[in-house]
Amino acid sequence: MEYKDIATQEQELRADPLYDLLREHRPQPPRESRAQVRRTLDRIETPPFAWVGTFARRAPVGFAAACIALVLLLSGTVYAISSWIGREDYKPGDYITTPADQRTAASAVPEIEQVVQGASPRSEGCRFVLLPEMSDADDLNGWRVKMGQKPFDEGDWAWVREIRPEVQEVLYDGTAFAYTIRLHTDHAAAFSRENHGDQWLDALVEQTLYTDSGRKIGTVTGETGLLEESYDGQSITLYSEDSLTEPLQGSGRVSFTAEIALQDVNVDDMAHVGLLGTVYYTFSFDLDEALKAANADTRTAERRLSGHAVLTQEEGEKMWNTPVDLDGVVLAESVSFRSTGVYLSYRVKEAPADWTEQMRRALLFPTNEKGKFEGLSVSYTLGGDENVYEPNFPEVMAQADGTFAYTVILPIFPSDYEALKQQGVTLRLTLHAVDSFNEQPVGDTWSVTEFPAEGWDTTTYSQLLLTFPLELP
Repeated sequence: MEYKDIATQEQELRADPLYDLLREHRPQPPRESRAQVRRTLDRIETPPFAWVGTFARRAPVGFAAACIALVLLLSGTVYAISSWIGREDYKPGDYITTPADQRTAASAVPEIEQVVQGASPRSEGCRFVLLPEMSDADDLNGWRVKMGQKPFDEGDWAWVREIRPEVQEVLYDGTAFAYTIRLHTDHAAAFSRENHGDQWLDALVEQTLYTDSGRKIGTVTGETGLLEESYDGQSITLYSEDSLTEPLQGSGRVSFTAEIALQDVNVDDMAHVGLLGTVYYTFSFDLDEALKAANADTRTAERRLSGHAVLTQEEGEKMWNTPVDLDGVVLAESVSFRSTGVYLSYRVKEAPADWTEQMRRALLFPTNEKGKFEGLSVSYTLGGDENVYEPNFPEVMAQADGTFAYTVILPIFPSDYEALKQQGVTLRLTLHAVDSFNEQPVGDTWSVTEFPAEGWDTTTYSQLLLTFPLELP
């Protein structure tokens, strides 16, 4: 069903206090960021700097990296290296968004397959709550009418209660937690943006409840979305992925309940006003076997910086450069060799007395405004190869001790180690700072206190801080 005379309705809707907020976010974001946008619209408070992790969800595969991967693949290089080195978008959880029967010999990684198989997920049950059963049913129906749709009619939507969720795969390696759920229904076309009729639904995992013997332990909230390419006429796949700051508790078979929000896209596919119903789907997996297959081996070190550099700091409408002395700055490094990749994590362990907390954050917190780096980046080279590879855009997350950890994941797996030891892997830490603003060169002490209303752009320059070998097991 199409919107009815939406131009006329907007005049009426402007009087609603939520209208401006909804219109501001109306452009559809990438599928994986919908949960974050929806939580913003619903005004749910998020931790300071939680936004940093969202940049990782949007990191594209660079053209050069794609060409490199293609050349390596055609040359018949070792499977894991040919498939994953140069993949700037690699995250362990994304691996299972390609169905098992579609993973080729070139793209499948046996070590990750073992982690996925070790989880052995199974369905435990589900229940449905549709719009009439919600406490704000009258308000939701009011919005349906405002957006040119009929009030909820059980006769139109009875089929929703017959959806059969089925967990497909779970990946958990101690940090990455991801799963896929197949939604079986004769009305699967309603979930396909390319095949839907008058009824058009979206689905996202609002949150995942972690339970033990029915007792709630915690929640997981991450990226989520439907995989359009998985639609087969009778079902479609929903996925959820997150990076956890602390390991999951418990042992043996643990249970999770995914709160799957069903959004009527004809009303709104992100905000609460478009909610048609919620599916509470419970599944379990073997935590011990998944971790055993992940096989983490962690090593620590300290990296001392030196020399002079420029930090670009940003806060609200302000951005400024600060010249700094790096002598006395010590980064604590943690390298975790796992079946799902090499996790590199950095924290500011020590800094000169005159460094503020904002300066510490500026060093570790990269921004990606208009596709440019400001702050730290990690890259790597292989042997004498001149190509510099960049891993996924980093996540910077608050830790239990109040510090922040900067983490990237290299798509290097245990079966690569022997071959890469012969070549050598060199890590590079680089600092990026703004050197022009709206095409005007800026200096080391430049600042702007209010961004121009007509828009702005920057360019950055890079300063290599350190290079050192990655010692593989």
